[in-house]
Amino acid sequence: MSVDTNTKGKNLSPYKKIRHGDVRVLISPKLNGMSNITLTTKGLIKKRVRASIERDEGSCTV
Repeated sequence: MSVDTNTKGKNLSPYKKIRHGDVRVLISPKLNGMSNITLTTKGLIKKRVRASIERDEGSCTV
């Protein structure tokens, strides 16, 4: 997993956008197609985001 907070001027169209409150997360198409993703947030002042990623058995190919 990588974090990039500088998205100005970048092509974000291939990414799936997930919003959870005021937090926006971009998921790569490859990861989105192979997994089930759940986001949770904690904290009122300092936001913390936790992503739970589970492999989707039906879409994986070898």
